[in-house]
Amino acid sequence: MFRYLLVAGLIFSNLVSFAQSQLTHKKGTYIDSDGKLYVNKQLGLYVWLSTSPDEKAQKYRLFSEASKAYSNPMYLDTDGFNTLRSPSAVDTVTHKTVLPMQDIVFEIYADETAPTTTIDYKVNPFQAEHKINLGTGTEISLAAKDLLSGVDAIYYSLDGAPYQPYTTPLKIEQEKEYSLKFYAVDHVGNVEEVHTRELAYDKTSPVTQLTIDVDQYENILSSQSAITLSSEDKGIGVKHIYYKLDNGPEKVYTGVIQAKYISQDEHTITYYATDKVGNKEAERTYAFYVDKTAPTIIEEVMGKSFFSGGKEYSSGKARLKLTSFDNKAGVKEIRYSVNNGEFLVYDKPVFLTQSSGVLTIQTYAVDNVNNRSSSQLANQKTNIPYIDLTGPKLAYSIQGASFTTRDTLFINATSGIVLKGTDSEAGMNHIEYSLNDSTTKEYSNAIKVASEGYSTIAYTGFDNVDNTSSSSFSFKVDNTGPKIQESFGTSRLGMENGIAVYPAHTILFVTANDVVVGLQRITYCLNNAPVKESTGMFTHLPKGKNQMTITAYDKLGNTSEKTITFIVQ
Repeated sequence: MFRYLLVAGLIFSNLVSFAQSQLTHKKGTYIDSDGKLYVNKQLGLYVWLSTSPDEKAQKYRLFSEASKAYSNPMYLDTDGFNTLRSPSAVDTVTHKTVLPMQDIVFEIYADETAPTTTIDYKVNPFQAEHKINLGTGTEISLAAKDLLSGVDAIYYSLDGAPYQPYTTPLKIEQEKEYSLKFYAVDHVGNVEEVHTRELAYDKTSPVTQLTIDVDQYENILSSQSAITLSSEDKGIGVKHIYYKLDNGPEKVYTGVIQAKYISQDEHTITYYATDKVGNKEAERTYAFYVDKTAPTIIEEVMGKSFFSGGKEYSSGKARLKLTSFDNKAGVKEIRYSVNNGEFLVYDKPVFLTQSSGVLTIQTYAVDNVNNRSSSQLANQKTNIPYIDLTGPKLAYSIQGASFTTRDTLFINATSGIVLKGTDSEAGMNHIEYSLNDSTTKEYSNAIKVASEGYSTIAYTGFDNVDNTSSSSFSFKVDNTGPKIQESFGTSRLGMENGIAVYPAHTILFVTANDVVVGLQRITYCLNNAPVKESTGMFTHLPKGKNQMTITAYDKLGNTSEKTITFIVQ
């Protein structure tokens, strides 16, 4: 019988190659850490015999007469587990056949399957024009798997350089195109087909420009202005431009940002762009002010005057003085027209010619972002006109449900907020308002607010010469009815068809509370009887099955309803 078996194969080795030529890898054998013997399935095997475990002992190569054509050399037929067998195992001490009889088995593992290698770039690549585009943070990692003898090494060639073993992730620094080739070899010399990747490395971020269209003065914009963001990328191209206004949410830029939708105030826009391989531009900011307010003009007639017959007359040397001021951008020009004449640029007081009729003066002013005041039309006689500089007196009232406690006004969704203004001089014109800093609107009908919680209305009244007065007030909207609770004065006796059963002497207590404006009243309907006011305690309840519908009202008229079912025995 075989006492010692040797399988000889070819030893794995690498030969030096030049340029980008793939290395030469010899097919061979390999013994892993568990002592398993792997042999390249393409190799022929020769069996040798020795009667000693000494590696230097005499060895004899075995020849087969029965299968001579297939045994010198012999080839393994199965990828993976194979065996060399001898029938009838013999006890090593008694030298007698072991019973029950069994084979002696020598395990050999054949391997003719090459490893498979995968590649990872650490960043998300972008495929375009048969190239893999990569961005900042790229780190090329190669990993190979082999199901039998295991991976011996991975080899790579970058830009035509000689193949070399892969040991650590590859880092590329220069912005250019690369050609990467790689493959793996297992421990018995099976060689994977070469993989080729055409790479383009882009580490330059996009550059975004902000421009202002239409009105702009320094960093002041008007309601007609538009903010445009445009970005360029020298590499693969821009993917998105992002922006946020003040501390608002970040958004993807899709088109011009209209200043008319931005409140009048100081603002900051923060913006940046990303390209298609994830390079991110450093954030940029632009601080600006949106000015939607036109300049204010004060008209004054200077000169001597006197009254006669109840009429005021000027001396004929009266001069028209116009004074204008602006809230932010500053006044660019003032224009005036006398008796429907041409509008002229005002730069100093203007002498008014005498007129036996009504002296009509029209004026307007434009600020540096082209906000224009409305033409002021006044029937100016040839006397000193009355100058009205006082804004309207403002007030508000509530139609419907309202409740005030501890300086807090409570209303609900059905309440109407009425804004009022009076002007004893030039007369009231209109009121504009803003709810919770939203876009300003002209007031026409009672305002209703559906959303629960605190809100603030800021409103401005305009008289007929555009004098203004402003005010604001806060309130809380409560649309939620009281919370109803019921309890019985005794424990229940049990359940009947899912309904709680109580003794005849039990007492039912019904309460409700409203944490916002407080409870107003409670009503109930017992077994479809007429609705009654509740005192909160019910005794002598009818025997049998009962159904009670309870309705609670808070001080704003908000209601809640609850129906309970119980049995009294």
